[in-house]
Amino acid sequence: MEILLAVILIIVLFYFILMRPVMEQQRRQRRDISSLQVGYEVLTSGGFLATVKEIRVPEQGPVQLVLDLGGGVEVRALTSAVEQRIKLAPTPVPETDGRRRPSSSGKS
Repeated sequence: MEILLAVILIIVLFYFILMRPVMEQQRRQRRDISSLQVGYEVLTSGGFLATVKEIRVPEQGPVQLVLDLGGGVEVRALTSAVEQRIKLAPTPVPETDGRRRPSSSGKS
């Protein structure tokens, strides 16, 4: 009887220490991927930070993303390559002619 209780205790501990955190991470990843929208910043499984530029849903096959890595570099990736959604990408600041704009407080 004591051995049976010890085995059950080990199984319960195994679940809470190893299995449950992995299942929570997978659930969060599925939620993040299903809510992806154009403009979101994501972390890929390769370690790249990229902005979602386009989402392609073909008639057959997996959903594809066009990711902007910056500097004009775009790559296509599957949604399974996305590890997590980081945040909504910031809106780009319009480029100026190279001169600094004066600050609104009057200080330089």
